[in-house]
This record gives sequence, C-alpha cells and structure tokens, in this order.
Amino acid sequence: MLKSSILNQVEEVYKQGGNIIRFINEVNDKNSKESILISYDYQAGSYVLSYKNNPTVYHRYIDQLSDEIRKLGAFNSILEAGIGEATTFKRIIQSIDISSESCYGFDISWSRLKVAKEFLKEDITDTQRTHNGHTTDTQRTHNGHTTDTHKLFVADLSAIPLCDNAIDVVYTAHSIEPNGGYEMSILQELYRVTKKFLVLFEPDYELAGVKAKKRMDSHGYAKNLATVVKSLGYNIIKHELLPFSLNELNPTSVIVIDKSVDEAIALSPFQCPLTKTSLIDCGEVFFAPQPRLMYPVIKGIPCLLDSHAILGCKYTPDLDA
Repeated sequence: MLKSSILNQVEEVYKQGGNIIRFINEVNDKNSKESILISYDYQAGSYVLSYKNNPTVYHRYIDQLSDEIRKLGAFNSILEAGIGEATTFKRIIQSIDISSESCYGFDISWSRLKVAKEFLKEDITDTQRTHNGHTTDTQRTHNGHTTDTHKLFVADLSAIPLCDNAIDVVYTAHSIEPNGGYEMSILQELYRVTKKFLVLFEPDYELAGVKAKKRMDSHGYAKNLATVVKSLGYNIIKHELLPFSLNELNPTSVIVIDKSVDEAIALSPFQCPLTKTSLIDCGEVFFAPQPRLMYPVIKGIPCLLDSHAILGCKYTPDLDA
C-alpha cells in the first residue's frame, strides 16, 4: 500500500477530478496493484451512477455479452473476475438459468463490492409488508436470484483464491484492461480456475484502429490478449469484435477459450491465496487450518488478498455458530 502522504495527495486529485491512476503511476510503479486498487476504490459508486443514467446504452452493450455466454450451453457455476460494481454481472446472471448461490464475483476493491451488493439488492427486495402484525422486508426472486446469496469476495486477478477447475464459466469484462504488462500471468490464473470456458470481453488492441491503439498505449492497457492466449497453448474457439462498444475508441472483442475438463473439485471452491490450501468459511473469517491463517469478512464480504492474511495460531473455528 502507498504511504499515507501519497494517499492524502490522491484524495486531493480525486476531489479535483484528476486521473488517479495516472497520478499514482507518476510516483509509483506503473500499473501496480496499488494504483489500480486505490483508483477504483475512490471511484466506487460512479459506475452504478453511469449505468443508471444510461440504462438503454448499457443494456444494449451487456445483452451482447449475455448472448455470448448463453451460446456456451448449460453450466452450473459462473464467475465474473473483476466484477466491479456488478453492473454487467447483474444483467448477465438474470438472463441465464442458474442459482444465485452458484454465481461468483470478485474485485480488488472492497468498496466497489459494497456498492455491488447494494446494487444487486435493488429491484429484488419487495416493499415492506405486514406479516402477523409485524412489518418485515421480504425478498422476491428473479430467475432464482435472491439478495446476499451471490458469492462476492475481494481478490486479485493474479492470485485468485479458488481451487483448480473451480468454476464452469469464468468471464471478464474490461477487468484485464488496466493491467498492461501482466497479461500472461493473469490469463494463466483465470484459466487455472476455469473448468469449461474462459470468456474475455476486453478492449482488443489487435483488432483496434490507429486512434484506439494510441489511446490504449497512453493508458497502459493490456494488449494482444489473443496472441498471449495462443502462446500459452489454450484453445480459442472464437475471437471477434462485438458489434457495439460503449466507447468506439475502446472497442470490445469476445475471446472464447474452451478448456472442458471433467475433473471434480472440492466441496468448497475457496483456497488460501498464499498456501493454496483449503479455506473454511467460519462466518467471521475464512480460515486456512494448515498454516492457521485467517482472512477477515467485512460487511459480509470475505477479504481474500494475500496481504489480508492474519496468523491465528489460537483461533478455533466455531462452525456451529
């Protein structure tokens, strides 16, 4: 994490409407985890606001993504890696036949996930009604989705706290974008946790025009994802630009990677990002018994970055609590 003096300067940059990532890159390593985390954490809420101000445009864009995922056929679990504020995730999972308990999403920013949880509740919670004389909040479902049953957690694209082949369909939606220089390690990690398909909805440098490439270069965006995927020996079954992008200078393509393994996974898909051993959900913490590491759960959001680990030699899980 950056020094407190730098964070104070970031606060001023944010108040003045400046580019936080650009500022941090000038005083820190370019495209570092810290710069991405801090930038997105300060911006938390802005994506939901933009979505609500332009729903028709966003629906047109996201429905393309939903169509691509539905074409994959039946599957039992799905993960958005870099879920942000769930503006894409919410509409996608509402369009497919899958239990919300099998819908996962993570982001490096806790604040964005807090916004995401609140956004996922909207249009799901009924207005208050009276039951036996008591006023209660009730929930209705949309395709089986209920509040707080989605599995959201803090994590890093390069150290995903899930076991191998944990999730049937893993997808990204412009989350690899700001990680220029780390394309290979991120793709390897995404592929590792995928069981059936990895789908990338990302800006496409290879298929972009001259102006778009110049913009991507200036922002330090990830490049040449399809080339990197091929170099890793993964099986691309589709690669093309989407008909519609939110920004014509940031054109989105779809890259579908077929993995299709039959290997069964552990009962819990979560694993310690440091030791790769299993994690137990103890309510207040996620606990790794082998190295006796604890990961805090804040406002219902597990914090599973390797930097969040706390040694708890005397911690005893109360699994019946």
